[in-house]
Amino acid sequence: MIKRIFLAIPVSRNDGLTRHYKNLRDLLQGEKIKWVTPENLHLTLHFFGDTGEEEISRLHRLLSARMKDLPGFDLVFRGAGVFPGLHNPRVLWFGVTPSEALNDLAGAVEEVLIKGNFELPGKPFSPHLTLGRIRKFEDRQRLAQVLGEYREQKIARLTVRELHLYESLLKPEGPEYHVVHRYVLK
Repeated sequence: MIKRIFLAIPVSRNDGLTRHYKNLRDLLQGEKIKWVTPENLHLTLHFFGDTGEEEISRLHRLLSARMKDLPGFDLVFRGAGVFPGLHNPRVLWFGVTPSEALNDLAGAVEEVLIKGNFELPGKPFSPHLTLGRIRKFEDRQRLAQVLGEYREQKIARLTVRELHLYESLLKPEGPEYHVVHRYVLK
């Protein structure tokens, strides 16, 4: 059976993050944004896409062996922005303060991809928390103002203790994520 999978840091149970998410949603109310539901918030480390059972088993063995040696760490969410930019906003996000521990984790994930002969990402790791996908934005000045208010604001601190390999089920009402495997950091 083929599953659409991705590896991520779960963040949905962080109260500070949820509070700022809801505030941003209120500030941008009325715009055509498909918001990620609070329970689906996560920081993607790698999207595998359609993956067979044998590949998932091999990936699980490699991730289990590699992730158990990595220590837990704190992650700081700071600022908000849009990809690719204000001229054509498509994705609304909270930023992540760079850290050596997060870079080590990203490097360990890349090691697993190489060792398991999985496809490498086409671009460098750019940690961010996707909040919503912008379909159309009427008031770009308002967007610039709101993002300006959030530019350097600390959103939340999260202690990362585990990673999840998720299956993504695409449904008309929005994606549904199910944990396939958990990887506890030491």
